[in-house]
Amino acid sequence: MIVDYDYVKNATSNKNILIVDVREPDEIKEHGKIPNSINIPLGNVTTALNSLSEKEFEQMYGQKKPSEDKEIIFYCMIGKRSGMAQQNAISIGYKNTKNYLGSWTDWASKNQ
Repeated sequence: MIVDYDYVKNATSNKNILIVDVREPDEIKEHGKIPNSINIPLGNVTTALNSLSEKEFEQMYGQKKPSEDKEIIFYCMIGKRSGMAQQNAISIGYKNTKNYLGSWTDWASKNQ
């Protein structure tokens, strides 16, 4: 499932949707991030969603660990890594994942 800018813009104010930035922290420092998103670098997505306890997840990311049916939107710089994160999440049982194709590049171009 792929989502677009308008969908993600609406999701930023919806507490029932988790927006996950899978870029590296230095990329976020340099470019910025979508409001209300959390950063879980691509290499950590499977571990964070699969292996961390509820408490560990909340301590690391400041949010409740998502249940398997919670809506999660992944994004990165252009949509490639977020697609990989989406597949990783699906493979461990997450049923409501979405990929923001265009990702940060699209978001930044529409929010100048």
